Amino acid sequence: MRGTARAFTLMTAVLSLGLTAACAADGGSGGQKPVEQARQNSGKPVTLKYWTSFPPGATLKGAIAEFERVTPGIKVDLREFKATDYAERLPKALGADHEVLDVVGVQVPTMTNAVKDRLLPVATWDNFSEDWQEKLGETAVGQAEKAAKDGKLYSVPMGSSGGTVMYYNAALLSELGVSFPETVADLESIVTKAKKLPDLQPIVFSGEPQQQEDLLFTIAGQTSPELSDDLFAGKQKWNSPEMISALTGYKSIFDRGVMAKSALSLKGDSPAKLFGSGKALFLVDDSGQSPLLSDSYRKDNKVALTDVGAGAFPVLLPDGKPAVRSLAEEGLGIPKASKHAAEAAELIKFLTLGDGVATWSKDMTLVPSLKDFRMDQEVFSTDAAREGYADVQEVIGAGGSARTSNQTFLDEVEGDILLDVARGKLTPKKAADQLQQEWSSGRFDAK
Repeated sequence: MRGTARAFTLMTAVLSLGLTAACAADGGSGGQKPVEQARQNSGKPVTLKYWTSFPPGATLKGAIAEFERVTPGIKVDLREFKATDYAERLPKALGADHEVLDVVGVQVPTMTNAVKDRLLPVATWDNFSEDWQEKLGETAVGQAEKAAKDGKLYSVPMGSSGGTVMYYNAALLSELGVSFPETVADLESIVTKAKKLPDLQPIVFSGEPQQQEDLLFTIAGQTSPELSDDLFAGKQKWNSPEMISALTGYKSIFDRGVMAKSALSLKGDSPAKLFGSGKALFLVDDSGQSPLLSDSYRKDNKVALTDVGAGAFPVLLPDGKPAVRSLAEEGLGIPKASKHAAEAAELIKFLTLGDGVATWSKDMTLVPSLKDFRMDQEVFSTDAAREGYADVQEVIGAGGSARTSNQTFLDEVEGDILLDVARGKLTPKKAADQLQQEWSSGRFDAK
């Protein structure tokens, strides 16, 4: 996979929005786009009210400023909310509070069904690219569609996050004279060397249930990409051969000392802090730690490392492929009450298909849904960072199970069982049987 990532070169032109060229195929008459007609008919500037909780306003402002520069006559009034507040505020705003909004950020997995009845289906948007689905990753679009109970698409996904990936201290790995590990056997060899260094933990990671579930299904996904989806949908049993195999592989990583059982006590941001202070060679975490690849981010946040790389979690089985559970995090939708739907579609096109992607993606909070997108290479100062981000981007876009959980099941049952397997207190077979027994108890609803 890393060889593939190195083959990509900097993309010199992002998809054209066609803001100045007339195109009858976009639905306008006389060669004009609907949005151009709307502005001519009104004769007034348009201000779009845009509410969101993610990506952060600081991330979006640069892209919005560029949109306003290249699109005279349209201004954007951006309002950012905390995620927990937004999940309650937006459904009320679109419902009983009768707020007239034009563009809304939708947390795809958790908010779609709460607001979909107040949104225009994407298929009805007048001023959007006809071939837009061909330009976005199939995995992200498919997850956005599945999020709605009726299977319709109500928002266009901006980008995705990924579960278990691995970051490394590139300078230290170079001192050891080794390359980033492609397999768990490679990783085991490096860990053996790293254990001889004083005051250094070879690998740090979180022992919290969500992170351990991500690790388990990353291993499972290397040979059974759909296993996690099938389990939570009730299509597969928790004590199936595939699940027992995944648990066996998961347990072996701790039994062999590749990942230390003692590290299972780490929680929250403790692993990232240990890694950032130079006390660990590898950090196993999600794609949300990708800003560590940026030299400017490390300087601004006083991270002591001079060079950080990344890649997919090493493959455990000989016939496996790199995998990660991913999730379309943020979608952009247009409320039915919007009075500027054509202009709203133009903004969304800019932020998901056009030049805006290159601007908002630089903080690496999301991996863009745009196919073949390549980050501005000025973001990275080293080959390890540049190639690492490309590898993470590639594995997130490769498909596989969604990074979703049955939270009650995870908190009450699954998390403790996984920790017991990692610590050697349960065999994979007994763990799988317990998981299936609890899942079939009727206390937990399949998605």
